[in-house]
Amino acid sequence: METERIFEEAYSSIENKEVAVIRNVHGFPVYGSDIISPYMMLFICHAGSSRALYDMREVMFRPNEVAMILPNHIIRPIECSPDYSITIIMHSIAFEQEMTQRRMTHDRNKFHALPACLMTDEEMGQYMKAVDMLELISGTPVTRYPHRHEMLMAQIDIMAEMLDACRRDMDENTMARSRNNGVFNEFCNLLATNYREQHEVAFYAEKAHLTTRHFSVIIKEVVGISASDYIEQYLATQAKNLLSTRPNLSVQQISDHLGYADSPSFCRFFKRHTGTTPMDYRKLIGDEHFGGAGAAGTAGTAYAQHAGADKRRQLRARH
Repeated sequence: METERIFEEAYSSIENKEVAVIRNVHGFPVYGSDIISPYMMLFICHAGSSRALYDMREVMFRPNEVAMILPNHIIRPIECSPDYSITIIMHSIAFEQEMTQRRMTHDRNKFHALPACLMTDEEMGQYMKAVDMLELISGTPVTRYPHRHEMLMAQIDIMAEMLDACRRDMDENTMARSRNNGVFNEFCNLLATNYREQHEVAFYAEKAHLTTRHFSVIIKEVVGISASDYIEQYLATQAKNLLSTRPNLSVQQISDHLGYADSPSFCRFFKRHTGTTPMDYRKLIGDEHFGGAGAAGTAGTAYAQHAGADKRRQLRARH
């Protein structure tokens, strides 16, 4: 599938390129499955429309919109129109971390509340000129541009300022939501790092300097489910991916990897969330793969091969 190939190539090269500009994308690598990506991505819609769940909330994406998908959040593509056409900009993990520290005035939390920013035709034309320059810099070797890294940073700064200009007139209610989204975004980042060892809400609440009750209220307000349910959904996503993409791992090894006390505890958790046992799920997914329908597993495997052992756990596809 062409879309899968495009994403696999981007995942394989992003850490070396720092920034990737991916043009002429006409769909998603998987549908109806949860994806947790460690990469910050911008989706620029040129034609058609798409629908997805972003942290359990339905979002639409239409022409002349730029959507910011933050790292370590859950997105589940549902559908896109036949004429769907987008450009994707992807940052490497190290580049995004440096960019976040560098640009403190750019409030990305508001993009979690409202991921898409609608531009006028004139604004979109100007923005795409900035994308053209970003692609030129990204595609040029450091032997040609010795200060390539600094040039990329400066160009991303320009593009962030252009996005900010489209979102500047937010009202007070949206700003209040933005503060809560900030707590949720930090929760997602902490969960991506600690989910194997820390399954309790209290740990994440303490890191946010909030009481467990206040923290839980904020998380439910942002995504509509409790913090504990979100943690369990995250763990179920990781378990499904390991079962479908790592056939060399036993159920006991997966249980240990995810931090469960023993295999029976993990099996009870898994069956409660999926209605089936880990072994039956693995057999079902294996049958689908041999039948040619294992798209989500393919995407997860491609990332696992290219992103390195320390990051392998951060992108998982949930069937």
